[in-house]
Amino acid sequence: MPLEEQKKSRLYALKPLTDRLPAVTRPEGHVHFRTKIMWVVVILLLYFALTNVFLYGLDRTTVVDFFSSLRAILAGQQGSLMHLGIGPIVTGSIIMQLFAGAKIIKLDLSKDEDKSVYQGTQKLIVVIMIVVESVPQVFGFLTPAGSFVTGLDGVWAGQGKSLALTILVLQLVAG
Repeated sequence: MPLEEQKKSRLYALKPLTDRLPAVTRPEGHVHFRTKIMWVVVILLLYFALTNVFLYGLDRTTVVDFFSSLRAILAGQQGSLMHLGIGPIVTGSIIMQLFAGAKIIKLDLSKDEDKSVYQGTQKLIVVIMIVVESVPQVFGFLTPAGSFVTGLDGVWAGQGKSLALTILVLQLVAG
């Protein structure tokens, strides 16, 4: 095995998975200002829609917003599809920066290939953090509506509450 292969980070093992994650490619030519503004407007409209569509089956009367004073910073809306806001992205970024800064991961970020592995791994950690942050949120203080649980009990004989909580988690992951 060549010496260069031995120095590569173990994160290269995740490369087949991280290469399949969506990525934004560098534009081939000049991007007009109108195009940039159009995409900003589209993203803002999407964000507005996601913060105003509440989770299906959530009992909004029992929702307690522990992070109400931080909503402007977290970019989320309590009980909506954007409930998690930018939390998973920030957490994933912090984790990767700590690992790179402490030299736990051996990547030279001045090299394009290592930078690609770093960014791909960071995206994978963000997806994991979405699940890790949504489960305690739902099981901790997002209560499904009683009528929603009762309706699911008829379908899944006694499993209505756990199915309702699972549906809430899946909505947060999708959001």
